[in-house]
Amino acid sequence: MRYIGNKTRLVPFILDVVGDVQPDAGVACDPFAGTASVSRALKDRGWTVRSGDLLAFSYALQVAHVELDRTPRFPAPLVEDAEERGAGRWLSYTRLLAYLNGLPPRHGFISENYSPAGRAGARHGRMYFTPGNAGAIDAAREQIAAWSEGERLDPARSQFLIATLVEAADRVANTTGVYASFVKSWQPNARRQLELRPLKPTSRRNGGRPSTAYLGEAEELVASVGTVDLLYLDPPYNERQYPAYYHVPEVIAAGWSTPPKLRGKTGLIPDDALRSDWCRRARCEASLRALIDRADAKHILLSYNDEGLLAAEVIAAVFREAGDEDSYRRADVKYRRYRSDGDGPSRTYLRDRVQEQLHYIRRT
Repeated sequence: MRYIGNKTRLVPFILDVVGDVQPDAGVACDPFAGTASVSRALKDRGWTVRSGDLLAFSYALQVAHVELDRTPRFPAPLVEDAEERGAGRWLSYTRLLAYLNGLPPRHGFISENYSPAGRAGARHGRMYFTPGNAGAIDAAREQIAAWSEGERLDPARSQFLIATLVEAADRVANTTGVYASFVKSWQPNARRQLELRPLKPTSRRNGGRPSTAYLGEAEELVASVGTVDLLYLDPPYNERQYPAYYHVPEVIAAGWSTPPKLRGKTGLIPDDALRSDWCRRARCEASLRALIDRADAKHILLSYNDEGLLAAEVIAAVFREAGDEDSYRRADVKYRRYRSDGDGPSRTYLRDRVQEQLHYIRRT
């Protein structure tokens, strides 16, 4: 999934630093998991991971890639003609995706609000999805909800299918990578037909304990997991509030059994409970201190950007106060910044390359 701050390209750099401070895999907590790229990489290296995030679509991705160890099978009665086709008690994941991909489109919440097919979508000129793809998203999401509400689908399998749908929808979204706005003409990717493609959970290595996913505040997760070997922090670093940039995937993941009241030209969702103090200049330092104070971790790593609200000197001071002062160090790497659009009258990027900083401290 296209995502601001995604660390996929930086995973080798992060793993090198982790390997230097603790060569043997242990228990890691990643409370700002996002698309779960670092959590997945740690699990693949043999770590037991406790991942978390405030956003529902992130939680679905965490379940799919971190909590699950293998691709699940699905109860055959989910699909009406399964027994007639000799499926037995269980259906394969690919068979179920074929069923979801073959559903006739429905005019539901996404069609009504995020495509020109609906009154609200047409009134605001919203072009997040073509009418055909919006109807396909509605059909798949409402079917997953019906299976879940009827208790024919357990929570983990439900989240696995939701993650599959979120990834599929992102591939055909008529955006430049974030959902703060939509493109005013149909891009080539948006014209392609929605297709749910298989995801692959990360296998558990070296007989490690099961990993878990969490939906909620970072401080709550850190306080609840107990002692961990590594606390990896990748919080928001600027004033962009993620719910406003990813409100459409959030709606798809959370569902609309109680339809949210949308606002504005882009159809933003109510997000007061999802807004982060890490995105507020006056509060982010206090958030860092509070989170570290609640953590019971042997090693703490903070991934931050040199354009962030917190100056490197401030982070270093907080870290030195929180642990063994002599163990503090910082590793940097430059990389090409994520651009959701090009320079224009309303925005000019300061530079094409930015610097990622990894701040480290060992707790006493």
